[in-house]
Amino acid sequence: MMPLFSVDPTEAAFARFRAGDLAGAEEDFRNILFRQPGQPDALHGMACLARARGQDATAIALVGRALQKNGVSPDRKARMHITLGLALIAQGHVEAGRAALSVAVILQPSDPRAHAALGEAFERLGRRDEARATLEKAAVLSADDSFVRTRLGGLFLEDGLFEQAIGQFRKVVNRRPQDGRALANLGAALFACNAFDEAATVLSQACERGVRTAETLNSLGLVEMALGDLHAACETLREALQLRPSDGRIANSLGTVLMEIGRLEEAEALFGAIVLRERGEEAERARFNRATILLGQGRFAEGWRDFESRRSLLRLASDAPQWDEWDGSAGDEPVAVVGEQGLGDEVQFLRFLTEAAKRRPLRLRFRAAALADLMPELDQGRILLADGPVAAEVSLLSLPAVLGMDDVPSTEPYLAVSEKPEAGRIGVCWSGNPSYRFDRRRSVPVECLDVLRQVNGVHFVALQRGEAPDWMERVPLETPVDLAREMGRCALVISVDTLVAHMAGALGRPLWLLNREGGDWRWKDVDWYGTVRQFRPPAGATVAAGWKTVLRDVVGALSSRALRPESL
Repeated sequence: MMPLFSVDPTEAAFARFRAGDLAGAEEDFRNILFRQPGQPDALHGMACLARARGQDATAIALVGRALQKNGVSPDRKARMHITLGLALIAQGHVEAGRAALSVAVILQPSDPRAHAALGEAFERLGRRDEARATLEKAAVLSADDSFVRTRLGGLFLEDGLFEQAIGQFRKVVNRRPQDGRALANLGAALFACNAFDEAATVLSQACERGVRTAETLNSLGLVEMALGDLHAACETLREALQLRPSDGRIANSLGTVLMEIGRLEEAEALFGAIVLRERGEEAERARFNRATILLGQGRFAEGWRDFESRRSLLRLASDAPQWDEWDGSAGDEPVAVVGEQGLGDEVQFLRFLTEAAKRRPLRLRFRAAALADLMPELDQGRILLADGPVAAEVSLLSLPAVLGMDDVPSTEPYLAVSEKPEAGRIGVCWSGNPSYRFDRRRSVPVECLDVLRQVNGVHFVALQRGEAPDWMERVPLETPVDLAREMGRCALVISVDTLVAHMAGALGRPLWLLNREGGDWRWKDVDWYGTVRQFRPPAGATVAAGWKTVLRDVVGALSSRALRPESL
Protein backbone atom coordinates (compact mmCIF):
# COMPACT_ATOMS: atom_id res chain seq x y z
CA MET A 1 0.00 0.00 0.00
CA MET A 2 1.32 3.47 -0.88
CA PRO A 3 1.61 5.93 2.05
CA LEU A 4 -1.07 8.61 2.24
CA PHE A 5 1.61 11.35 2.37
CA SER A 6 5.04 11.19 0.76
CA VAL A 7 7.98 13.34 1.83
CA ASP A 8 9.81 15.30 -0.89
CA PRO A 9 13.35 13.85 -0.81
CA THR A 10 14.95 17.28 -1.31
CA GLU A 11 12.98 18.72 1.61
CA ALA A 12 14.06 15.77 3.74
CA ALA A 13 17.67 16.38 2.74
CA PHE A 14 17.41 20.09 3.56
CA ALA A 15 15.86 19.19 6.93
CA ARG A 16 18.93 17.04 7.71
CA PHE A 17 21.15 19.94 6.64
CA ARG A 18 19.33 22.40 8.93
CA ALA A 19 19.67 19.90 11.77
CA GLY A 20 23.46 19.90 11.29
CA ASP A 21 23.69 16.41 9.77
CA LEU A 22 25.93 17.47 6.89
CA ALA A 23 27.08 13.94 6.01
CA GLY A 24 23.53 12.61 5.90
CA ALA A 25 22.33 15.59 3.86
CA GLU A 26 25.17 15.11 1.37
CA GLU A 27 24.28 11.45 0.97
CA ASP A 28 20.64 12.36 0.28
CA PHE A 29 21.51 15.10 -2.23
CA ARG A 30 23.93 12.82 -4.06
CA ASN A 31 21.28 10.08 -4.27
CA ILE A 32 18.82 12.55 -5.78
CA LEU A 33 21.40 13.69 -8.34
CA PHE A 34 22.24 10.05 -9.16
CA ARG A 35 18.59 9.40 -9.96
CA GLN A 36 17.94 12.84 -11.51
CA PRO A 37 21.16 14.36 -12.85
CA GLY A 38 21.04 18.18 -12.72
CA GLN A 39 18.08 18.30 -10.34
CA PRO A 40 18.20 22.07 -9.37
CA ASP A 41 17.18 21.75 -5.72
CA ALA A 42 19.75 19.02 -5.11
CA LEU A 43 22.40 21.20 -6.79
CA HIS A 44 21.36 24.02 -4.51
CA GLY A 45 21.61 21.67 -1.54
CA MET A 46 25.16 20.74 -2.52
CA ALA A 47 25.93 24.48 -2.81
CA CYS A 48 24.65 25.02 0.73
CA LEU A 49 26.89 22.18 1.92
CA ALA A 50 29.86 23.74 0.11
CA ARG A 51 29.19 27.07 1.85
CA ALA A 52 28.94 25.37 5.23
CA ARG A 53 32.38 23.90 4.60
CA GLY A 54 33.91 27.20 3.49
CA GLN A 55 33.99 26.22 -0.21
CA ASP A 56 32.28 29.34 -1.54
CA ALA A 57 33.72 29.17 -5.06
CA THR A 58 32.25 25.68 -5.42
CA ALA A 59 28.93 26.97 -4.04
CA ILE A 60 28.84 29.74 -6.67
CA ALA A 61 29.40 27.23 -9.48
CA LEU A 62 26.73 24.83 -8.19
CA VAL A 63 24.08 27.54 -7.73
CA GLY A 64 24.91 28.85 -11.19
CA ARG A 65 24.11 25.43 -12.64
CA ALA A 66 20.89 25.20 -10.62
CA LEU A 67 19.66 28.58 -11.83
CA GLN A 68 20.11 27.53 -15.45
CA LYS A 69 17.47 24.83 -15.07
CA ASN A 70 13.92 25.37 -16.26
CA GLY A 71 10.81 25.05 -14.16
CA VAL A 72 12.23 26.45 -10.92
CA SER A 73 9.55 28.37 -9.00
CA PRO A 74 10.22 31.99 -7.92
CA ASP A 75 10.42 31.09 -4.22
CA ARG A 76 13.05 28.41 -4.91
CA LYS A 77 14.97 30.76 -7.21
CA ALA A 78 14.92 33.35 -4.42
CA ARG A 79 16.54 30.91 -1.99
CA MET A 80 19.17 30.05 -4.63
CA HIS A 81 19.96 33.74 -5.10
CA ILE A 82 20.39 34.13 -1.33
CA THR A 83 22.98 31.34 -1.32
CA LEU A 84 24.64 32.80 -4.42
CA GLY A 85 24.74 36.31 -2.97
CA LEU A 86 26.23 35.20 0.36
CA ALA A 87 28.84 33.06 -1.40
CA LEU A 88 29.83 35.96 -3.66
CA ILE A 89 30.18 38.24 -0.63
CA ALA A 90 32.34 35.65 1.11
CA GLN A 91 34.57 35.58 -1.98
CA GLY A 92 34.93 39.37 -1.88
CA HIS A 93 32.54 40.11 -4.75
CA VAL A 94 30.28 42.27 -2.63
CA GLU A 95 28.56 44.28 -5.36
CA ALA A 96 27.80 41.13 -7.33
CA GLY A 97 26.49 39.60 -4.13
CA ARG A 98 24.27 42.61 -3.52
CA ALA A 99 22.85 42.28 -7.05
CA ALA A 100 22.05 38.59 -6.51
CA LEU A 101 20.38 39.34 -3.17
CA SER A 102 18.35 42.17 -4.70
CA VAL A 103 16.98 39.62 -7.16
CA ALA A 104 16.10 37.36 -4.22
CA VAL A 105 14.12 40.21 -2.61
CA ILE A 106 12.29 40.91 -5.88
CA LEU A 107 11.43 37.22 -6.35
CA GLN A 108 10.31 36.68 -2.75
CA PRO A 109 9.67 40.04 -1.03
CA SER A 110 8.14 38.36 2.03
CA ASP A 111 11.20 36.23 2.79
CA PRO A 112 13.04 37.75 5.79
CA ARG A 113 16.19 35.79 4.92
CA ALA A 114 16.52 37.68 1.63
CA HIS A 115 16.24 41.07 3.35
CA ALA A 116 18.65 40.04 6.12
CA ALA A 117 21.25 38.88 3.60
CA LEU A 118 20.81 42.03 1.52
CA GLY A 119 21.34 44.07 4.69
CA GLU A 120 24.69 42.34 5.17
CA ALA A 121 25.67 43.27 1.60
CA PHE A 122 24.74 46.92 2.15
CA GLU A 123 26.76 46.92 5.36
CA ARG A 124 29.82 45.50 3.62
CA LEU A 125 29.46 48.19 0.94
CA GLY A 126 29.38 50.93 3.56
CA ARG A 127 25.75 51.80 2.75
CA ARG A 128 24.78 51.70 6.39
CA ASP A 129 21.47 53.59 6.18
CA GLU A 130 20.24 51.09 3.58
CA ALA A 131 21.62 48.22 5.67
CA ARG A 132 19.63 49.34 8.71
CA ALA A 133 16.44 49.90 6.69
CA THR A 134 16.73 46.46 5.05
CA LEU A 135 17.39 44.71 8.35
CA GLU A 136 14.34 46.45 9.84
CA LYS A 137 12.24 44.95 7.01
CA ALA A 138 13.71 41.54 7.76
CA ALA A 139 12.87 41.92 11.47
CA VAL A 140 9.24 42.86 10.69
CA LEU A 141 8.88 39.81 8.43
CA SER A 142 10.58 37.34 10.81
CA ALA A 143 8.58 35.04 13.06
CA ASP A 144 11.49 35.21 15.50
CA ASP A 145 13.26 38.51 14.91
CA SER A 146 15.87 38.12 17.65
CA PHE A 147 18.86 37.42 15.41
CA VAL A 148 18.04 40.22 12.96
CA ARG A 149 17.33 42.77 15.70
CA THR A 150 20.58 41.82 17.43
CA ARG A 151 22.45 42.56 14.22
CA LEU A 152 20.47 45.76 13.70
CA GLY A 153 21.21 46.87 17.24
CA GLY A 154 24.88 46.18 16.64
CA LEU A 155 24.86 48.47 13.59
CA PHE A 156 23.21 51.26 15.56
CA LEU A 157 25.77 50.80 18.35
CA GLU A 158 28.72 50.91 15.93
CA ASP A 159 27.34 54.11 14.39
CA GLY A 160 26.91 55.85 17.74
CA LEU A 161 23.10 55.75 17.57
CA PHE A 162 22.81 54.50 21.13
CA GLU A 163 19.12 55.11 21.78
CA GLN A 164 18.18 53.17 18.64
CA ALA A 165 20.55 50.37 19.62
CA ILE A 166 18.94 50.17 23.07
CA GLY A 167 15.50 49.98 21.43
CA GLN A 168 16.50 46.99 19.29
CA PHE A 169 18.21 45.13 22.12
CA ARG A 170 15.22 45.74 24.43
CA LYS A 171 12.98 44.01 21.91
CA VAL A 172 15.29 41.00 21.89
CA VAL A 173 15.35 40.89 25.71
CA ASN A 174 11.56 41.18 25.85
CA ARG A 175 11.32 38.17 23.55
CA ARG A 176 14.07 36.24 25.36
CA PRO A 177 14.26 37.52 28.94
CA GLN A 178 16.46 34.62 30.10
CA ASP A 179 18.97 34.98 27.25
CA GLY A 180 22.25 36.13 28.81
CA ARG A 181 23.71 37.27 25.50
CA ALA A 182 20.69 39.45 24.79
CA LEU A 183 21.08 41.02 28.24
CA ALA A 184 24.82 41.53 27.68
CA ASN A 185 24.12 43.36 24.41
CA LEU A 186 21.53 45.59 26.07
CA GLY A 187 23.91 46.31 28.95
CA ALA A 188 26.70 47.33 26.57
CA ALA A 189 24.35 49.72 24.75
CA LEU A 190 23.12 51.21 28.04
CA PHE A 191 26.74 51.80 29.08
CA ALA A 192 27.46 53.51 25.76
CA CYS A 193 24.44 55.76 26.41
CA ASN A 194 25.71 56.58 29.94
CA ALA A 195 22.68 54.88 31.53
CA PHE A 196 24.97 53.42 34.16
CA ASP A 197 22.51 52.35 36.86
CA GLU A 198 20.39 50.22 34.53
CA ALA A 199 23.50 49.00 32.72
CA ALA A 200 24.91 47.67 36.00
CA THR A 201 21.70 45.75 36.71
CA VAL A 202 21.39 44.32 33.21
CA LEU A 203 25.05 43.29 32.93
CA SER A 204 24.90 41.60 36.34
CA GLN A 205 21.84 39.67 35.13
CA ALA A 206 23.75 38.65 32.01
CA CYS A 207 26.54 37.24 34.20
CA GLU A 208 23.99 35.35 36.32
CA ARG A 209 22.52 33.82 33.15
CA GLY A 210 25.77 32.26 32.04
CA VAL A 211 27.40 35.06 30.05
CA ARG A 212 30.18 35.90 32.48
CA THR A 213 32.50 36.48 29.54
CA ALA A 214 35.48 38.77 29.19
CA GLU A 215 33.40 41.14 27.06
CA THR A 216 30.53 41.34 29.54
CA LEU A 217 32.86 41.74 32.51
CA ASN A 218 34.76 44.52 30.72
CA SER A 219 31.50 46.42 30.20
CA LEU A 220 30.45 45.79 33.81
CA GLY A 221 33.83 46.93 35.14
CA LEU A 222 33.63 50.19 33.19
CA VAL A 223 30.10 50.75 34.46
CA GLU A 224 31.27 50.21 38.04
CA MET A 225 34.07 52.68 37.40
CA ALA A 226 31.61 55.27 36.08
CA LEU A 227 29.44 54.75 39.16
CA GLY A 228 32.45 55.38 41.40
CA ASP A 229 32.82 51.82 42.75
CA LEU A 230 36.49 51.68 41.80
CA HIS A 231 37.52 48.67 43.88
CA ALA A 232 34.66 46.56 42.52
CA ALA A 233 35.64 47.71 39.01
CA CYS A 234 39.21 46.63 39.65
CA GLU A 235 38.15 43.11 40.67
CA THR A 236 35.72 42.77 37.77
CA LEU A 237 38.29 43.87 35.22
CA ARG A 238 40.92 41.55 36.70
CA GLU A 239 38.55 38.65 36.16
CA ALA A 240 37.90 39.81 32.59
CA LEU A 241 41.62 39.96 31.86
CA GLN A 242 42.15 36.49 33.33
CA LEU A 243 39.60 35.17 30.85
CA ARG A 244 41.28 36.97 27.94
CA PRO A 245 44.89 37.81 28.98
CA SER A 246 45.97 39.19 25.61
CA ASP A 247 43.07 41.62 25.17
CA GLY A 248 44.62 45.09 25.06
CA ARG A 249 41.27 46.82 25.48
CA ILE A 250 40.53 45.05 28.76
CA ALA A 251 44.10 45.58 29.95
CA ASN A 252 43.77 49.31 29.26
CA SER A 253 40.50 49.39 31.20
CA LEU A 254 42.12 47.66 34.19
CA GLY A 255 45.15 49.94 34.03
CA THR A 256 42.91 53.00 34.09
CA VAL A 257 41.18 51.81 37.27
CA LEU A 258 44.53 50.96 38.87
CA MET A 259 45.61 54.56 38.21
CA GLU A 260 42.43 55.86 39.81
CA ILE A 261 43.01 53.90 43.03
CA GLY A 262 46.66 54.97 43.21
CA ARG A 263 48.39 51.74 42.17
CA LEU A 264 50.55 53.58 39.68
CA GLU A 265 53.48 51.16 39.41
CA GLU A 266 51.18 48.28 38.57
CA ALA A 267 49.28 50.42 36.06
CA GLU A 268 52.47 51.66 34.40
CA ALA A 269 53.78 48.09 34.07
CA LEU A 270 50.48 46.99 32.52
CA PHE A 271 50.51 49.85 30.01
CA GLY A 272 54.14 49.12 29.14
CA ALA A 273 53.28 45.48 28.43
CA ILE A 274 50.45 46.55 26.13
CA VAL A 275 52.75 48.90 24.21
CA LEU A 276 55.27 46.10 23.68
CA ARG A 277 52.67 43.52 22.68
CA GLU A 278 50.02 45.42 20.76
CA ARG A 279 49.87 47.45 17.58
CA GLY A 280 47.38 50.10 16.57
CA GLU A 281 44.76 51.79 18.70
CA GLU A 282 45.18 49.84 21.94
CA ALA A 283 48.95 50.41 21.92
CA GLU A 284 48.38 54.13 21.41
CA ARG A 285 45.77 54.17 24.17
CA ALA A 286 48.22 52.44 26.55
CA ARG A 287 50.94 54.91 25.59
CA PHE A 288 48.60 57.81 26.31
CA ASN A 289 47.51 56.30 29.62
CA ARG A 290 51.15 55.85 30.58
CA ALA A 291 51.77 59.49 29.66
CA THR A 292 49.23 60.61 32.25
CA ILE A 293 51.14 58.71 34.94
CA LEU A 294 54.47 60.15 33.84
CA LEU A 295 53.19 63.73 33.60
CA GLY A 296 51.42 63.45 36.93
CA GLN A 297 54.79 62.49 38.48
CA GLY A 298 56.74 65.24 36.70
CA ARG A 299 58.61 62.85 34.36
CA PHE A 300 58.17 65.28 31.49
CA ALA A 301 60.75 64.10 28.94
CA GLU A 302 59.05 60.71 28.69
CA GLY A 303 55.60 62.05 29.42
CA TRP A 304 55.33 64.63 26.65
CA ARG A 305 56.63 62.07 24.15
CA ASP A 306 53.94 59.55 25.09
CA PHE A 307 51.32 62.31 25.35
CA GLU A 308 51.56 62.75 21.57
CA SER A 309 49.84 59.38 21.16
CA ARG A 310 46.55 61.18 21.78
CA ARG A 311 46.81 62.56 18.26
CA SER A 312 46.23 59.20 16.62
CA LEU A 313 43.52 58.33 19.17
CA LEU A 314 41.72 61.60 18.35
CA ARG A 315 42.45 61.13 14.62
CA LEU A 316 44.32 64.45 14.61
CA ALA A 317 47.22 63.16 12.53
CA SER A 318 46.39 63.18 8.84
CA ASP A 319 48.07 61.20 6.09
CA ALA A 320 47.99 64.36 3.99
CA PRO A 321 48.06 67.35 6.36
CA GLN A 322 47.23 70.76 4.95
CA TRP A 323 50.47 72.09 6.40
CA ASP A 324 53.65 70.60 7.74
CA GLU A 325 53.87 69.88 11.45
CA TRP A 326 55.98 72.52 13.15
CA ASP A 327 59.17 71.08 14.63
CA GLY A 328 59.80 73.96 17.05
CA SER A 329 62.44 75.63 14.89
CA ALA A 330 62.85 79.40 14.88
CA GLY A 331 62.09 81.50 11.81
CA ASP A 332 60.09 84.34 10.34
CA GLU A 333 57.33 82.34 8.66
CA PRO A 334 54.16 82.13 10.81
CA VAL A 335 52.89 78.95 12.45
CA ALA A 336 49.22 78.16 13.07
CA VAL A 337 48.37 76.96 16.59
CA VAL A 338 45.23 74.83 16.54
CA GLY A 339 43.05 73.50 19.36
CA GLU A 340 41.76 70.14 20.45
CA GLN A 341 39.82 68.57 23.31
CA GLY A 342 38.23 70.84 25.94
CA LEU A 343 38.50 74.50 26.86
CA GLY A 344 40.14 73.56 30.15
CA ASP A 345 42.98 71.91 28.23
CA GLU A 346 43.38 75.02 26.11
CA VAL A 347 43.61 77.28 29.15
CA GLN A 348 46.15 75.00 30.84
CA PHE A 349 48.38 74.97 27.75
CA LEU A 350 48.13 78.69 26.95
CA ARG A 351 51.25 79.18 29.07
CA PHE A 352 53.38 77.61 26.32
CA LEU A 353 52.46 80.31 23.79
CA THR A 354 55.02 82.65 25.36
CA GLU A 355 57.95 80.44 24.38
CA ALA A 356 56.41 79.48 21.02
CA ALA A 357 56.02 83.16 20.08
CA LYS A 358 59.73 83.74 20.72
CA ARG A 359 60.49 81.29 17.92
CA ARG A 360 57.79 82.06 15.38
CA PRO A 361 54.97 84.52 14.69
CA LEU A 362 51.74 82.72 15.58
CA ARG A 363 48.22 82.57 14.18
CA LEU A 364 45.92 81.31 16.94
CA ARG A 365 43.13 79.07 15.67
CA PHE A 366 41.47 77.63 18.76
CA ARG A 367 38.35 78.50 20.76
CA ALA A 368 40.07 80.18 23.72
CA ALA A 369 42.43 82.22 21.52
CA ALA A 370 41.00 85.56 22.75
CA LEU A 371 42.52 84.82 26.17
CA ALA A 372 45.95 85.41 24.67
CA ASP A 373 45.16 89.14 24.90
CA LEU A 374 45.19 88.70 28.70
CA MET A 375 48.73 87.27 28.84
CA PRO A 376 51.14 90.00 30.08
CA GLU A 377 54.29 87.98 29.33
CA LEU A 378 53.27 87.17 25.75
CA ASP A 379 54.79 89.36 23.03
CA GLN A 380 51.53 90.53 21.44
CA GLY A 381 53.38 91.75 18.38
CA ARG A 382 54.14 88.13 17.52
CA ILE A 383 50.44 87.23 17.49
CA LEU A 384 49.04 87.68 13.99
CA LEU A 385 45.48 87.58 12.70
CA ALA A 386 44.09 84.05 12.75
CA ASP A 387 43.50 84.01 8.98
CA GLY A 388 46.44 84.18 6.65
CA PRO A 389 49.26 82.08 5.23
CA VAL A 390 51.35 79.85 7.49
CA ALA A 391 54.37 77.63 6.97
CA ALA A 392 53.29 74.94 9.43
CA GLU A 393 50.83 74.16 12.19
CA VAL A 394 50.98 72.69 15.66
CA SER A 395 48.42 71.61 18.22
CA LEU A 396 48.34 73.76 21.34
CA LEU A 397 48.66 70.57 23.40
CA SER A 398 51.74 69.51 21.42
CA LEU A 399 53.68 72.68 22.24
CA PRO A 400 55.55 71.28 25.28
CA ALA A 401 56.76 68.29 23.25
CA VAL A 402 57.70 70.41 20.23
CA LEU A 403 59.40 73.08 22.35
CA GLY A 404 61.23 70.55 24.53
CA MET A 405 59.66 71.89 27.72
CA ASP A 406 60.93 69.20 30.10
CA ASP A 407 61.17 71.35 33.24
CA VAL A 408 58.53 71.61 35.95
CA PRO A 409 56.07 74.31 34.83
CA SER A 410 56.00 77.62 36.60
CA THR A 411 53.12 78.11 39.01
CA GLU A 412 53.05 81.87 38.40
CA PRO A 413 49.79 83.26 36.94
CA TYR A 414 49.90 83.88 33.19
CA LEU A 415 46.52 85.55 32.68
CA ALA A 416 45.62 88.97 34.09
CA VAL A 417 42.42 91.02 34.14
CA SER A 418 41.74 94.55 35.38
CA GLU A 419 38.94 93.45 37.70
CA LYS A 420 39.86 93.24 41.39
CA PRO A 421 38.68 90.62 43.89
CA GLU A 422 35.77 91.66 46.10
CA ALA A 423 35.76 90.52 49.73
CA GLY A 424 33.39 87.64 50.40
CA ARG A 425 32.63 87.01 46.72
CA ILE A 426 33.01 83.27 46.00
CA GLY A 427 32.60 81.80 42.54
CA VAL A 428 31.24 78.26 42.31
CA CYS A 429 31.30 75.72 39.48
CA TRP A 430 29.81 72.33 40.31
CA SER A 431 29.52 70.50 36.98
CA GLY A 432 31.37 69.84 33.75
CA ASN A 433 30.31 68.64 30.33
CA PRO A 434 27.63 65.97 30.92
CA SER A 435 28.66 64.14 27.74
CA TYR A 436 31.91 63.10 29.43
CA ARG A 437 31.51 59.41 30.25
CA PHE A 438 32.72 59.71 33.81
CA ASP A 439 31.07 63.07 34.50
CA ARG A 440 28.97 61.50 37.23
CA ARG A 441 32.14 61.10 39.29
CA ARG A 442 33.44 64.56 38.41
CA SER A 443 30.32 66.73 38.80
CA VAL A 444 28.63 67.53 42.10
CA PRO A 445 24.83 67.04 42.29
CA VAL A 446 23.35 70.50 42.61
CA GLU A 447 21.36 69.53 45.72
CA CYS A 448 24.66 68.94 47.56
CA LEU A 449 25.44 72.66 47.26
CA ASP A 450 22.65 73.71 49.58
CA VAL A 451 24.89 73.17 52.60
CA LEU A 452 26.96 76.19 51.48
CA ARG A 453 24.12 78.44 52.59
CA GLN A 454 25.15 77.76 56.19
CA VAL A 455 28.19 80.01 55.70
CA ASN A 456 27.56 83.62 56.76
CA GLY A 457 29.12 86.74 55.36
CA VAL A 458 29.84 85.47 51.86
CA HIS A 459 28.20 85.92 48.46
CA PHE A 460 28.11 83.01 46.01
CA VAL A 461 28.29 83.48 42.25
CA ALA A 462 27.53 80.78 39.66
CA LEU A 463 30.53 80.45 37.34
CA GLN A 464 28.78 78.15 34.88
CA ARG A 465 26.09 78.66 32.31
CA GLY A 466 22.64 77.12 32.60
CA GLU A 467 20.44 76.59 35.63
CA ALA A 468 21.74 77.60 39.06
CA PRO A 469 20.31 77.71 42.60
CA ASP A 470 18.27 80.85 43.19
CA TRP A 471 20.53 81.88 46.09
CA MET A 472 23.51 82.28 43.74
CA GLU A 473 24.15 85.34 41.64
CA ARG A 474 24.00 84.76 37.88
CA VAL A 475 26.49 86.63 35.69
CA PRO A 476 26.97 86.80 31.89
CA LEU A 477 29.38 84.09 30.71
CA GLU A 478 29.15 84.10 26.94
CA THR A 479 32.89 83.82 26.25
CA PRO A 480 36.04 82.61 28.03
CA VAL A 481 37.02 86.28 28.45
CA ASP A 482 33.71 86.93 30.23
CA LEU A 483 34.52 84.08 32.58
CA ALA A 484 38.02 85.43 33.25
CA ARG A 485 36.70 88.89 34.09
CA GLU A 486 33.98 87.58 36.39
CA MET A 487 36.51 85.34 38.09
CA GLY A 488 38.78 88.35 38.60
CA ARG A 489 36.11 89.75 40.94
CA CYS A 490 36.09 86.59 43.08
CA ALA A 491 38.11 86.35 46.28
CA LEU A 492 37.87 82.55 46.05
CA VAL A 493 36.84 80.02 43.39
CA ILE A 494 35.35 76.64 44.32
CA SER A 495 35.22 74.34 41.31
CA VAL A 496 35.20 70.79 40.07
CA ASP A 497 37.85 69.73 37.54
CA THR A 498 36.80 71.68 34.48
CA LEU A 499 37.53 74.92 32.58
CA VAL A 500 36.76 77.09 35.62
CA ALA A 501 39.45 75.38 37.72
CA HIS A 502 42.14 75.96 35.10
CA MET A 503 41.03 79.55 34.56
CA ALA A 504 41.28 80.24 38.29
CA GLY A 505 44.78 78.79 38.37
CA ALA A 506 45.88 80.74 35.30
CA LEU A 507 44.60 83.98 36.87
CA GLY A 508 46.19 83.22 40.21
CA ARG A 509 42.83 83.26 42.02
CA PRO A 510 42.68 81.03 45.13
CA LEU A 511 41.14 77.75 43.99
CA TRP A 512 39.45 75.10 46.08
CA LEU A 513 39.28 72.10 43.79
CA LEU A 514 36.49 69.60 44.37
CA ASN A 515 38.33 66.63 42.94
CA ARG A 516 36.98 63.13 42.41
CA GLU A 517 38.67 60.05 43.88
CA GLY A 518 41.74 59.31 41.77
CA GLY A 519 41.49 62.50 39.75
CA ASP A 520 43.19 63.71 36.60
CA TRP A 521 46.94 63.80 36.05
CA ARG A 522 46.92 67.60 36.12
CA TRP A 523 46.25 67.60 39.87
CA LYS A 524 48.73 64.94 40.99
CA ASP A 525 52.31 65.44 42.25
CA VAL A 526 53.12 68.44 40.04
CA ASP A 527 51.74 71.87 40.90
CA TRP A 528 50.61 73.60 37.71
CA TYR A 529 49.11 76.48 39.68
CA GLY A 530 50.26 78.03 42.93
CA THR A 531 46.93 78.67 44.64
CA VAL A 532 45.16 75.29 44.77
CA ARG A 533 43.69 73.45 47.74
CA GLN A 534 42.09 70.08 46.99
CA PHE A 535 39.04 68.53 48.62
CA ARG A 536 38.48 64.84 47.82
CA PRO A 537 35.83 62.33 48.84
CA PRO A 538 36.86 59.45 51.12
CA ALA A 539 38.32 56.47 49.28
CA GLY A 540 35.65 53.92 48.40
CA ALA A 541 32.71 56.22 49.14
CA THR A 542 29.73 56.21 46.81
CA VAL A 543 29.51 59.22 44.52
CA ALA A 544 26.63 60.89 46.36
CA ALA A 545 28.00 60.24 49.85
CA GLY A 546 31.48 61.31 48.79
CA TRP A 547 30.32 64.68 47.51
CA LYS A 548 28.26 65.31 50.65
CA THR A 549 31.39 64.75 52.71
CA VAL A 550 33.41 67.07 50.45
CA LEU A 551 30.87 69.89 50.75
CA ARG A 552 30.74 69.52 54.53
CA ASP A 553 34.54 69.85 54.58
CA VAL A 554 34.32 72.97 52.41
CA VAL A 555 31.76 74.53 54.75
CA GLY A 556 33.97 73.72 57.70
CA ALA A 557 36.97 75.33 56.04
CA LEU A 558 34.99 78.45 55.11
CA SER A 559 33.68 78.76 58.63
CA SER A 560 36.91 78.03 60.46
CA ARG A 561 38.90 80.58 62.35
CA ALA A 562 41.87 79.87 60.10
CA LEU A 563 40.00 81.26 57.15
CA ARG A 564 37.23 83.60 58.21
CA PRO A 565 34.80 84.53 55.44
CA GLU A 566 35.41 88.23 56.02
CA SER A 567 39.07 87.67 55.16
CA LEU A 568 38.22 86.39 51.73
